[in-house]
Amino acid sequence: MKKRIMVLGGYGGVGREISRNLLRHTAADVTVSGRDAAKAENFAAALRKAHAGRRVSSVEADARQKTSLAAALKEVDLVIVAATTPDDIGTIAEAAIETGTDMIDILVRGDVVDRLEAFRARAISHHRVFITQAGFHPGLPAPFIKYARDQFDVYQSAYVVMVMNAIFEKPESTHEIIHEIGAANAKILKNGLWKKASYRDALKIRFSDPFGVRPCYPLHMREIIGLEKELSISNMGVYSAGFNSFVDNFVFPLTLLLQSVKKGMGMKVCGKLMHWGINKYYAGQPGVEFKLLASGMKNGSPTNYALEAYSPDAFEFTALAVIACLKQYLDGCFTKPDLYLMGNIVHEKRMIDDLRRMGVSITERQS
Repeated sequence: MKKRIMVLGGYGGVGREISRNLLRHTAADVTVSGRDAAKAENFAAALRKAHAGRRVSSVEADARQKTSLAAALKEVDLVIVAATTPDDIGTIAEAAIETGTDMIDILVRGDVVDRLEAFRARAISHHRVFITQAGFHPGLPAPFIKYARDQFDVYQSAYVVMVMNAIFEKPESTHEIIHEIGAANAKILKNGLWKKASYRDALKIRFSDPFGVRPCYPLHMREIIGLEKELSISNMGVYSAGFNSFVDNFVFPLTLLLQSVKKGMGMKVCGKLMHWGINKYYAGQPGVEFKLLASGMKNGSPTNYALEAYSPDAFEFTALAVIACLKQYLDGCFTKPDLYLMGNIVHEKRMIDDLRRMGVSITERQS
């Protein structure tokens, strides 16, 4: 049966790319939704023009109001949460459960998983599939690490690193990043043990042009916790490069300082500064480079392996990672009702194969 999919925040930066690529790469009917009904309909009209013969509609839906959400969700099978609304995820989850709707979100904040855990039992009892932290960051670190397992007889180290240049549409778009910086809960696996990490654990990584050599700072990525046992890895972590000198050397330290005084302190101010700094010093060369650097033993010899993905648009890369996950969902790969992290539920080989088929540049190197 053809699925009816609603993209909440479907006319925003990532939402637009998800909506477009749903029409390009699936047979689903698409509903564009958000608080601004006019913006939703204008974008839906553009999609109908570009994809003649496809069913594309629009609806007003406010993530802060369960009544508004429930009315919109009655007409769909799945909602993709592309709006930057981590504080409203509970309202969205309640509306989805009450209307019998499955859900995928692209939210970055780690506490979103904790908030959704409160709805897990109800989601299961109502036969719903909830997939959280979809996209490439988080979403792809665990699949990339697992994909490399066949390259080694003994898998020893796995480091996922990334860098991107992108324009942020509004200050609110930075709030999830600000929140995670303030949480200061980065972790890395070192000699088989998880340890709290800081900027002192940064790695200097050589990326391709135009990124060059960049320091990459450790993150907390829930989806990789447990892989040390599954794959017998001793050293592992996920790292991200910063944005520019102003953001890295002023905004990030200010965020840490303010939130060490009080959680959430300075969110709006730091968000505005980060938004200004990223857009002000934007080099005009968009793109994202995401790669796994792994090592181990093969046939008795030390072996290094790199799996590298590049996309000229970070929004589209996020969208395509969501669509690759969605393809597995649409094929019935995730039929057991539950709450899942995208990085833990997808089949890694199919994920990477689908990304390639949809146009992401993915290369492998072994030495």
